[in-house]
Amino acid sequence: MKHLKIQVQGIVQGVGFRPFVHRLALQNNLKGYAYNDAQGIIIHIQGNSKDTDIFLEQLKSQAPVLSKIENLEVKECPIESFNDFQIKESQNGIHQTLISPDIAPCEDCIHEMLDPNNRRYHYPFINCTNCGPRYSIIQDIPYDRKNTTMSDFKLCSQCDKEYHDIQDRRYHAQPNACKECGPKLIYVGNKQDEDELENAINDLKEGKIVAIKGIGGIHLACDANNKQAVLRLRKRKQREAKPFAIMAKDIQTAKELVDISSVEESFLISKERPIVLCKKKAPNSYIELSENKELGIFLPYSPLHILLLERCPVLVMTSANLSDTPVLIDNEEALIKLKDIADSFLLHDRKIENRCDDSLIRIVNDKPYFIRKSRGYAPIVIHTPFDVDGLLALGAHQKGSFALGKNHHVFISPYIGNMETIETMEHFTKALDTYKRLFEITPRQAGCDQHPDYASTLYAQSLDIPITKIYHHHAHMASCMFEHELSGPCFGIIWDGTGLGKDQTIWGAEFLIGDYQDFVRIGSIKPIDLIGNEQAIHEIGRIGLVMSMDANIEQTFFEPTKQEILKKIRIQNSIPATSMGRLFDGLYSILTKKITQDYDGQAPMLLESMVQPTDKKYSLKFYEKEHVRYFDWTPMVKEMIQDTDDIHIKAQKAINTIIDMAIEQVHTLNKEYLPIVLSGGCFQNLQLLQGIYKKLIKENYTVYWHEKVSCNDEGIALGQLAILSQRRK
Repeated sequence: MKHLKIQVQGIVQGVGFRPFVHRLALQNNLKGYAYNDAQGIIIHIQGNSKDTDIFLEQLKSQAPVLSKIENLEVKECPIESFNDFQIKESQNGIHQTLISPDIAPCEDCIHEMLDPNNRRYHYPFINCTNCGPRYSIIQDIPYDRKNTTMSDFKLCSQCDKEYHDIQDRRYHAQPNACKECGPKLIYVGNKQDEDELENAINDLKEGKIVAIKGIGGIHLACDANNKQAVLRLRKRKQREAKPFAIMAKDIQTAKELVDISSVEESFLISKERPIVLCKKKAPNSYIELSENKELGIFLPYSPLHILLLERCPVLVMTSANLSDTPVLIDNEEALIKLKDIADSFLLHDRKIENRCDDSLIRIVNDKPYFIRKSRGYAPIVIHTPFDVDGLLALGAHQKGSFALGKNHHVFISPYIGNMETIETMEHFTKALDTYKRLFEITPRQAGCDQHPDYASTLYAQSLDIPITKIYHHHAHMASCMFEHELSGPCFGIIWDGTGLGKDQTIWGAEFLIGDYQDFVRIGSIKPIDLIGNEQAIHEIGRIGLVMSMDANIEQTFFEPTKQEILKKIRIQNSIPATSMGRLFDGLYSILTKKITQDYDGQAPMLLESMVQPTDKKYSLKFYEKEHVRYFDWTPMVKEMIQDTDDIHIKAQKAINTIIDMAIEQVHTLNKEYLPIVLSGGCFQNLQLLQGIYKKLIKENYTVYWHEKVSCNDEGIALGQLAILSQRRK
C-alpha cells in the first residue's frame, strides 16, 4: 500500500485536468482526493504500488490536450483512511499556476450546436472543458467560476448537474452555460426579426457593417465579397490601405481565396486559430482587401463566428477601434465610439475581462513566424533555465508589450498596440496589473528602452524600483538569443525602423557583436536624413528626395516650390537615421514616385510584394568611419534610377543587393563565425529573412531567428528581461 501526494504545475486548471485525474484514479482502483490551488493541482492517491506507478505514468502520457505539465513533484505520505476518490474545493495560496489561452470550439461542441435535437442548438456560447474562453474571462485564480466573468450567470439545474458530474465533459467547465442560464446576444440596429443573430446576418447580406463582439474584443465585419461594403468600411474607419483579415467559413472556402500549404492548413484549423498570411491565387485579386500578394485568413474561433459564417461564408473581420487605440471590449463604449462606423451591433452580455487581439503568423520553414502573438497564445509563457524572478521589462513604443519574470518563467503580455494614446497606456497598465495579480509577481527591478520620450520609459520612471535603461537594438538581439538559450557572444543583424543608438542618433540597420552584458556596433548603413524628422516616415517622398540627392541624381517628387523648401528644411531640421526601414521607404518612393504611406511599414511591404524574380543586383560600396563599416547605398540608388529594366525587376535587384550587402558584412565583420541572430521588424520581409539565412547557412554559419516571439518591437520586452537577468548575476 502506498499513499502519494502529487503536485502538478503548469496549465492544469480549466482544461479538464481534475476530471481526467478522477477517471484515472477510478481506473486504477485508487482512493484519495484532488483539488486546485494557486500553484496548480494537488493530488493524493492511495493504493497498491503497481497501481500508483501506472497512475503516475498515465498522468504524464495521457494528460488532456489543452493541458501543459511544467513541473510534477511526488512525495510519499503516511497511509490514511480514504473511502473513495473525491474532487475537493479549490484552495488559495501563492500563485504558481499557468493559465490556458482562449481556445476554439471542439468538435463535440460544434456537433451539439448544429444538432437541432440538442438543447444547445444554435447556442452561440457553447463550451466545455476542452474548449472555449479562458484568459479573456479570468479575473483571479484559482480558475473557478466565481473568479471569472461567468460569475454573473447562475447555472440552471441541467447545467449545474453537468458541472458537478465527474463523468460529464462539462465537469467544472467554468464558462458552462445554455440558453436558459447563460450569456445572451444583444442586437442593436434596424430590428426586423425576433432572433438577434438573424438580424445581424440579414445586415451582413445587405452589405451593412456590423460590430460583432467576440472572445477578446469587438470586430467590425462586412461581406468580404461585397466590394462596396469593404470600401465603405475603409472610408468610415479611415483605413484606406492597410490589409483586412478575412474569416472564412471553413478550409475549403479559404482555399477558394488563397493557396494553402499543409502546414498553413494545420495552423488555420488549430485550437489557437491565428490569422495566417497566405498567397493569393492571383496576385492582383481582392485589391480592396489587401494591396499585396497575400491575404490574412483565419477560421471561426468562437461558436458565434461559426453560426455567422454558416450563412455568410467570407467576412472581413477587423478590430473595432479608433485610430491608435486598443480594440473595444465594452458594449456601451462601442455603441458610442462606433456609431459613425457600424450600421448595427451584435453584442452580448458576457463581460470581456482581458482584451486580446487576433494573432497573426506566417509560416517559414514549416514553423510559425509570429507577426503578432496574442489570442490563442496569451498568456504567453516561456520557460527558461535563467532565473528571471521579480523582473519587469516594459518594451518599446511601437507594438508595445511587457514581460514579467517569476522563477524560471517569463510571462509576456498579449499584443498591446502602439503607445501613442492615453487609451493604449490604460490598456498597458491594466494588463500589467492583471498579470501581476494572476501570477502573483511583485517586480523588484525593471528595464525599459533608452529613448527618453517613449511612454513605456516614462512609465518606468514612475515606478518605485531600480530601473535599467537598455538600448533598443541590444534588446532585439538579446531577445533572439534568449529564445535559443544562447549565452554569447553573438553576431547580430538587427534591422528595423527606429531605435536610439549609443551615439544618441537613430539606428535601424545594425551589425552588432555582443552578449547580454554589452555590445559593440561594428557595421551599419550610410545615414539617411529625415527631413522634418518623423514627418518623413509618413511623407516618404522626402526620403526618396534625400536619397536621390545624395546619389547625385535628384528626382522630382513634389511640385517645384515645395521641393525647394524641403531641401532648405533638410539643412535646418532633419535628423540622420541609419535605418533599414527608412531605406526601404526611400527605395519604394523612388521606384513608384509615391510620396506618402498610409501606415508605417506599408512601403517596405509593397516593395516586397511588387518584385519579379531575377538574380541581378546593383553595386556594393562600403566605407569605414570610427571603427564602423558602413554600406554606402548611393551607388545602388544611382544605378536603380538609371536602370531601364521593368520596375518590378528593379525592386528585386534592390532587395538582392541588400541581401548581398548583409553577406559581405558578415564575411568582413564576423571572421570568428560567431552564432548569428536575425531580429528587428524588417525581418518580417521574407525575402530578406530567407535570402540572408540560406546564403549564410550554405557558408556554414549558424543562424537563428525568432520562433517564440515576434521579430518586431513586440519582442523587445523579452530581450530587456534577458539582459536584466544576466546583468544582475
